[in-house]
Amino acid sequence: MQILRIGKVMWSHDYDLATLGLANEVGALFSFTPPTHHYNGEIILTPKSIVLDGDGYEHIPLDDLEQLYLGFDEFYKRSMVRNNGIFWQPLRLRYRIKDELATIYLIIDHTLFGAKNQMWFNILKQLLAR
Repeated sequence: MQILRIGKVMWSHDYDLATLGLANEVGALFSFTPPTHHYNGEIILTPKSIVLDGDGYEHIPLDDLEQLYLGFDEFYKRSMVRNNGIFWQPLRLRYRIKDELATIYLIIDHTLFGAKNQMWFNILKQLLAR
C-alpha cells in the first residue's frame, strides 16, 4: 500500500456532534483544551482511500466521497472553536456507505496555532479531480 500522507487526527460524526449541549460548546473556548471531538488517532491517505485508526476505525474509499468541505455548518459550529475559527476550520467529508450517506468532521495535525486541514483539503481536492 502506497502512503501519500500521514498525520494525527481528531474526528467526530455528525450524530456525535448533535448530542452535544451548550456546556460542550463553551468548554471548547478555553485555552489549552482540544477542539471538540470524539475520537483520536492517525490519518493515513493512500491513492485510493483515507484510513482513520485510533480510538475508532474508519476506512473511506475516495471513490465513495460525495462531498469535501472546509468550514463550519449546523453540526460543527463556529462557536465551538476558539477565536471563531480564524486559525482553522473543520474538514467535513460526506461519503457513501452502501445506500446511506455518512458525515465525518476531521481536525488534522492540530496545534495551539491551528490545524493542517487546509493542506489536506487541497491534497484531497487534487486527488479527486483526477
